[in-house]
Formats: sequence, structure tokens, C-alpha cells
Amino acid sequence: MDSNIVKIAIISDLHVMAPQLLVNDGSAFEQYLRRDRKMLRESTEILSTLVSDIIEQKPHIVLVTGDLTKDGERASHQVVASQLQRLTQAGIEVLVVPGNHDINNPDAKIYDRDSAIPTDTITRSEFAHLYHDMGYDSRSRRDPDTLSYCRDVTDKLTILAIDACMDRLNTFVSRGDAQDHCKTSGMLTAASQQWLVEQATAATAAGRRVIAMMHHHLVPHFHMEDTLASPYMVDDASQLCQRLVKADVHVIFTGHLHITDVSQTTLREGSMIEVATAAAVGYPCQWRMVNCHPAAGKLQLRTITLHSLPSDPQFSDHSRQLFTDSIPTITRGILTRYWPNITQAIDNYSIKHPLIMRHVNLPDTPDGIANLLLNNLQEPVTRAYIAFAQGNETGNNQLVEQLIRGAEQVVNETISGILRPVAKAALRLRIYGIARQVLRSILEDRNDIGTKHETVINDHTAIISF
Repeated sequence: MDSNIVKIAIISDLHVMAPQLLVNDGSAFEQYLRRDRKMLRESTEILSTLVSDIIEQKPHIVLVTGDLTKDGERASHQVVASQLQRLTQAGIEVLVVPGNHDINNPDAKIYDRDSAIPTDTITRSEFAHLYHDMGYDSRSRRDPDTLSYCRDVTDKLTILAIDACMDRLNTFVSRGDAQDHCKTSGMLTAASQQWLVEQATAATAAGRRVIAMMHHHLVPHFHMEDTLASPYMVDDASQLCQRLVKADVHVIFTGHLHITDVSQTTLREGSMIEVATAAAVGYPCQWRMVNCHPAAGKLQLRTITLHSLPSDPQFSDHSRQLFTDSIPTITRGILTRYWPNITQAIDNYSIKHPLIMRHVNLPDTPDGIANLLLNNLQEPVTRAYIAFAQGNETGNNQLVEQLIRGAEQVVNETISGILRPVAKAALRLRIYGIARQVLRSILEDRNDIGTKHETVINDHTAIISF
């Protein structure tokens, strides 16, 4: 491999579902699909097409940043490994890391009409065995506690593959636990963090540039992501980021949130740029090609959209329509999933502000809240979600104001009596300012918003120093 220019392809969130897992379509599978916008029926064809497209681009390396399977089913992993082998057979090196869906997952099921029947998932050791030639062979240095590894891919470039998944904490009813639960969050122990730092430091000392990859986010992609969407970020992200920057790691490729976005944070020790790649399995169905110049410390991004499948020449249009149509279902699903947390937050606010809450008439069911939000916010939320997912969100400042006006209408419908002006003023003071900053960071694509390091980066064609 020419160490002067290394061509790297990045794909993420394949979420492949082996066809044999859907015995007969029916209510069980439809109920699962309502939780998300993934195009699971098409997932194997998507991956096959994607692999063919990558082979045509002739990269030296393909990085796969986690969530290879729908839910860690052994059958799905076998499909993914077989397809990725096509790349290795074409002389392209493949490096993978697991995502939160991929290992020890209680949601691994076979669907047959109204039944969801548990099927085999895989262990961590089985993951390393299945993908032995894709990062887990003797050419890599392995962290003893995780599926993280360090790989020198040329004499000038090292890949630091980070596994922050918490699947060891997943619970199974079939194993005697109270519920089936798959951990979305990411975490690294102090020992694993130290191992990563030592590997990066050694590679740098040997004259190699280091690029990291991980499923979970290290750098927020919008203001307060670590609070509002904490399961998408690794725990103690700011500390790990600082340690990696000190070890001269300045760029990381991630997935998880199914967005095409480049984010940057600037620390006293230097900057870290995170390149998140959208899911292959749902709109906008994008992936990356990167020209890497290790000697110069430069990366040049190019984003590619999967527009068609052999069975569906209009695939891109159909995936966007599915994405749009799924917003109400996703909204209801999120509210149902987090309803105990929502009601607890409302109760806590009622204790602190009993006078105001006496005049608030919120629906008392997830469906009721969903109807309230969708009636006032569905159109701008859909536009915002699409803009965020496909990248390059700049120029949407009017949409920010439209979302704020929709939120005000929600307040008007839920607060009555003489305290409405007081309640609106309190919400404007406490919430609208934060909401406007969060929305501007997303829809105007602002990194480090509100600081002297605030920047806007092209999500599709950025040139990155590392």
C-alpha cells in the first residue's frame, strides 16, 4: 500500500437482518419496525449493493463503525461477515468495531406472524472469531478487557479501534432477569482508556499518524447532546477526548446516531474532529470516501449516497418517504419508551412549582402527548430531522423560529387561566433560550456554539487536519 495516500471507505450502522429471521410477516415484526425507521427488509440487498459500490471505488481500507446487525443475531452476523469477505477477497483491508446492537442482545428474534421468538445472539469472543480477519488477528494489538485494538495499516498510519459497548449489562428474561434490555450507552474503564492512550502515544512516537474509530460519539454533534441524548455519547466523553488529544489523536470516525455530520471541539491541548457517518440501512443511506495523506496530516472527505438498488431504481426517494412517514410513529415510540422518565420529570417540576402546574393541563398518556406535539410541530420537526440526518444544515435559521413558535403553541394549549403569561415567561426564560441554542447548533451546523471556537464545517466535503 502507498503510504503517501491511503484511500479509506467508511460505512456504519448496517443493521443487517438475515432474511430467514422473518418467517412470516405480521404484527410482531410490524411492532418492531414502529420503533425505528430502519429498512430491515432491504438490509441484505443494501449491504450487497454497498459492497459492490465500494469495490468499484478501490479503497485500501474499509472502516465499519458498528451496528453491523439488526440485533446481534448469529444468522445476521454470518450474512455481514460473508459480504465483507467480498472486500477482503478484492484485496481491500476491512476493520470493524461492534455497536450496541451487535453482541449479547436480547432483541435477537425470529418473527413469525404475531410471534417474536428468541434466536441465537453472539458473545464477545464469537464476535472476534467471526471478524478475525477484520481487525482481530495477530496483526492487531488487543485491549485485554474490550474489543478495542490498535492496527498499523502503513508505516505512516495507525487505526485505533475503540469498543465502548456495554453489552455485558444487557438483561434477558430467558436468563431469569426481570426484563429484556439492551444498553444503548457507551463506557470505557480507566484501564481501557489508559491502554488507548498508551497505544496512541507509542504510534505517534514511531512517526505514525493515528485515526480513531468508535461506534459511540466522543464529540457532541449538537449543543447539549451529552445531556439530551446521552446514550449516543460515550460516558466521560470530555475526559477521554482530552486524553486522546494529548496523545496526538485529532480525528475519530463514528456512527450510532444515523447522521452525516462533522463536529469539532477545541480544547486547551488541541482540537478533536469527529466524522459521523449516516446509517446505510435508512435515509439518507450515505457513506464516505476519504483520501488520507498521513505525511501531511490531511483528510479529504467525500460523501456518497446510495441512490438505487437492483430491485428498486428509486430507492433513495422511497427511503426518504419512509423516513418522513415514520416521524409520528417514532415520536409515539420514544414517548412510550421514556414515559416513566417523562412523568417523573413532570412530577419533580410540580413539586418545585405547584402554583404554575395547577394551571397546566398536560395529556396523561404517551399518545396524548404525541398528538399534542405532532399537531403543532410535525412539519418543522420532520424538516429539521431530515436536514440533520443528511448533513449541511446551514441556512435553516427560519426553521429554528418555526420550531420555537410551535413550542409556544404547545404552551398555549396546555396552560390556562391567569397564570398563562407568567408560565410562558418562565418557560421562555428557562427553556426557549436553551432550545434556540440547541436548534441553532443543529440547523445552522455550528460547532462549539457560543464559544470563541465556534465553527461551521462542511459535512460532506470537509478537509481535515489531524
